[in-house]
Amino acid sequence: MSNTDPDLEPVLVPVRRRSASNTGWFAAAAVAVVAIVAIAFIATRSNPSTADQQAASTQTQVAGAQSAQAAQDASVAAQTAAQSATQSQQNIADQAAQNRAAAAAAADRQAAAASAAQSARDTAATAPESSQPPASAPASQP
Repeated sequence: MSNTDPDLEPVLVPVRRRSASNTGWFAAAAVAVVAIVAIAFIATRSNPSTADQQAASTQTQVAGAQSAQAAQDASVAAQTAAQSATQSQQNIADQAAQNRAAAAAAADRQAAAASAAQSARDTAATAPESSQPPASAPASQP
């Protein structure tokens, strides 16, 4: 049993035959050969440095060396400045200590002078007046 309608017959489409020309294949092969040659050329060619490239490389190296030297000089200058600042700070601290010691010595001298003045006033207050003769000791009889 078949379910096909006899009125409907399949329509056959005529198949086109291609020409026997191989031009497309030859063009593809030529493109492939050119690509292979180009890749081989790029891979094997040497990259010679031109004079400009060498000069630029030399300038870059010189600039790098100068930059390193400048950094080293700046480091030395910073170290020198730090040592100078430390020395100045030490000198200031030493001067301040000397000033404190001198002030303490002056205060001690002033206190000693005040004490001597007070002692002189006390002695003057307890001493007999100079208009009176000194008290004589009783004469002893034998």
